[in-house]
Amino acid sequence: MFDALEKMLIDYPWKPNKHTKTSKMRKGQYSINVGKTCHWQGHAGREKPILPSVAMRENKHEIYNECARLFPEHEFDCLMINKNFKCIPHKDRNNIGDSIIVGLGDYEGGDLVVEGEPHCILYSPLVFNGHEKEHWVEDFTGDRYSVVLCKSKFKQF
Repeated sequence: MFDALEKMLIDYPWKPNKHTKTSKMRKGQYSINVGKTCHWQGHAGREKPILPSVAMRENKHEIYNECARLFPEHEFDCLMINKNFKCIPHKDRNNIGDSIIVGLGDYEGGDLVVEGEPHCILYSPLVFNGHEKEHWVEDFTGDRYSVVLCKSKFKQF
């Protein structure tokens, strides 16, 4: 079911984060929005528009479209792809409602912990509200990919 998406993630041209503090802290970890993103510049005092991200345009919407095909019942505009990303406990302050996350790759461990309850997401999608519920990733070995489909609180244009 997830073969095409997994191949897209493995073949994706992952690039290190350019922010010095983040790149040192998360060396070898990648998280990229290949969905739509909030464009902040030039919108002082107005609604900030949600438009296709640079990574989404560079990928020709392929990963986004594959996720829409796999999860047709889930409304989303933001799609985060992750490689070997071990997030610390947090809540997604810019998300609305339920998100879907699924793990792909050749890894062991790496459960997503939601409010203290671990969930194995390897080839097993999980629906949860990341805005309301604190979540994080446990330690893992191997290459762990994940995709998160969510809805942004910002206005769609």
